[in-house]
Amino acid sequence: MPTKTLRITVRKTLCDKGSKTWDHFQMRIHKQLIDLHRPSDIIKQISSISIEPVEVEVTFAYA
Repeated sequence: MPTKTLRITVRKTLCDKGSKTWDHFQMRIHKQLIDLHRPSDIIKQISSISIEPVEVEVTFAYA
């Protein structure tokens, strides 16, 4: 899946005086799709693993 890049450009100074300098910030969002063909209790154990800066979303598709 493609990486989503969010960009924002802001002025360094809060007032109109001074040089017109800018700061650039960006946040990259990486997504991966993993197909697991295992029993649901094993997938629930995998999804319960907690890594602080990572958000995990699990969707069950019953075939």
